[in-house]
Amino acid sequence: MQHSYFLMSADKELSIKTLNNVAVEYFEWGLQNAAYQIWDELYHEIQCSTDDFEQFLPVISCNMGNMLRQTGYYEEAYRVLTQGLKRCFGTGSIYALPELLTQLSILGMKFGKTQEAHSMYFLGKHIFLWSRQLDIGQSIEEVMDRDFLLYY
Repeated sequence: MQHSYFLMSADKELSIKTLNNVAVEYFEWGLQNAAYQIWDELYHEIQCSTDDFEQFLPVISCNMGNMLRQTGYYEEAYRVLTQGLKRCFGTGSIYALPELLTQLSILGMKFGKTQEAHSMYFLGKHIFLWSRQLDIGQSIEEVMDRDFLLYY
């Protein structure tokens, strides 16, 4: 019986990853509503799941937050991105950490919290450099309209 649970978990894990990747493609093709529907469903499914899929929430939150931020739903984006950041630390799954921090810094600028935003952006840039060997090399103002989407 344990073996079949593992297969169910592996299938669900693959489904989460695949659906996220499809949503990223939809977003990039201009199908934002379809992408958002997928991320919203995944976000709520993971939050309500009794299975151990919380490690996927940071990436889903990053992508869903990106969608909300780009469409002007800043408060909701902040809530979703903050939830993703909390799950990074709660699960140890820090893959989405630099994107989450960077998007939260952009929202800080939108909310007029420039000092907080610059501090968070500084941290996000250094984590990008450390974890991905990627130097953003731009100011926070230059990346404010940039997409931060993650594939699995």
